[in-house]
Amino acid sequence: MKLLIWGDELGNRAGTLNYNFRLKHETQDKKYGYFMYGLEFEQALLDDIYTRFGAFGGFSFMEVLDDYNFHVTPSIGAGIINRTGKNLFSLSAGLQFEYFLGDRFRLSVLNQITQRTDLEYLYDDLKYRYSFFIGFEYTLFELKRKRRP
Repeated sequence: MKLLIWGDELGNRAGTLNYNFRLKHETQDKKYGYFMYGLEFEQALLDDIYTRFGAFGGFSFMEVLDDYNFHVTPSIGAGIINRTGKNLFSLSAGLQFEYFLGDRFRLSVLNQITQRTDLEYLYDDLKYRYSFFIGFEYTLFELKRKRRP
């Protein structure tokens, strides 16, 4: 949202797109929630394109604020940032808020802090950058779970 609305101090104008696609798997519900893990792809259309491939995992807490449809998921991740032809290892931490709009459709807000090793490589200045994404999730399919005896 920051790049889209305000741009940044490195010369990227307002209107710069930064998007994140996630493919995730959720385990079976437990008393307080469920584990989830997955893969993500992030790209920012900067002058020299920023691309990040990563994996993440976390735990989704259900029935937050006494509402079954509202879930909160803290997560951690690791990935590779590709910028100017250089691949650099990076860590991330996230806090996602989801609200179920139906059985297969959710509104999602992702707050993420990413270790920007590309900035250290380019400008000799390691930064941890905050990103804010708003989007939708759609359940493509549900795996059949084994029934317990």
